[in-house]
Amino acid sequence: MFVPPGRMLYSISRPSLPHLLSLRLLGTAASRTTAVKQNKLLSGTLNFDDPSAFRVKSWGELLRALGIFRLCSFPVLVNYCGKLMSVARTLLGKRGFSLLLRPTVYAQFVAGENETEISQSMKKMSLLGLRPMLAVPMEEDLGESTGEKRYDDNMEAMLDCVRMSHSNAWSRDPMMQLKVTALLSPELCVKLTTLAAQQPYDLSLLVKAMDGETISFPGLEEKENAHFLCGLKRLNKIAEASVNKVRVLVDSEYTYMNPALSLVTMAMMKKFNKDGAWVWNTYQCYLKESRSLLLEALRLSDLEGFCLGVKLVRGAYMDKERKLAAKEGRVDPIHKSWEDTNHSYNGSLDVMLEVISQKPECHRIIVATHNEESVRRAAER
Repeated sequence: MFVPPGRMLYSISRPSLPHLLSLRLLGTAASRTTAVKQNKLLSGTLNFDDPSAFRVKSWGELLRALGIFRLCSFPVLVNYCGKLMSVARTLLGKRGFSLLLRPTVYAQFVAGENETEISQSMKKMSLLGLRPMLAVPMEEDLGESTGEKRYDDNMEAMLDCVRMSHSNAWSRDPMMQLKVTALLSPELCVKLTTLAAQQPYDLSLLVKAMDGETISFPGLEEKENAHFLCGLKRLNKIAEASVNKVRVLVDSEYTYMNPALSLVTMAMMKKFNKDGAWVWNTYQCYLKESRSLLLEALRLSDLEGFCLGVKLVRGAYMDKERKLAAKEGRVDPIHKSWEDTNHSYNGSLDVMLEVISQKPECHRIIVATHNEESVRRAAER
């Protein structure tokens, strides 16, 4: 996916399925009849081939989408897109490059550059019965840290996202998505991952730092500690603005920093998820350890007394994770096959649906997948 620089917002949508009700089959003729009717209703609702999904799209928009996705099917263009874009920017100049990308790639993947454009995109999606979700597609990897001012600017973009999600009529039970490395340096996240493996941090310590206390975290140098405190305060501001208004879905990133991302996310949950799931964490089921991570999160939420929101995905960093593991002589963290990943995803889905059936007020899930089988599985359950 192309993500333009700066404070650009894009949308992720998922269908609103009002008929996905939990069924308790009691063995009576009446309940069996209800189940049959419900399954027929689900079959009609989950029609992935329904062309009316495109009724708000113009012919031009459909042809643009077809062209762009055809281009995305060429590995050479995907693998070298960064270099190709850099060459195009040099040859065309900033203005020419913008004129080329805005009506094509940018228009395909990004909801808009300002609130008016974003609202227009969201209203279109609402007309289709979809629930839009705004996201700030900013993240950093090692060597890309940009300094406190850029992190503060990213925070302001996220606060704008919260405000838009809450204030507009197209939002019903609104959500937004963010990446922690837009607010906290990846280098610090990697170090926190190493430290937490040696001696786990107490979540209460992070909550105190979010509340403004000057905490000295074990193992961090003075400059690192100061940056960590700033990052926690940024996360706290976003969560404070969101609680009881907008659900915040924190994305997972790379395995070498994910434990740190989960650490700060769990601290946010401990503080803000007392009466509902307002902060959510993401679990990547293409990882061999995904089930154990999910079970540990369930254990921790029960122990600490907070609600757990789970965004369940398959994963997006497979090639880089495998190359890095091979380079460092580590075991490949990714499941060896597509079938194993499916088994992992559907198994974790079953775990979450089971705990939700027991404590629906404490647990929530988003089935964040393009896989039709998993969507139908969740709907039928």
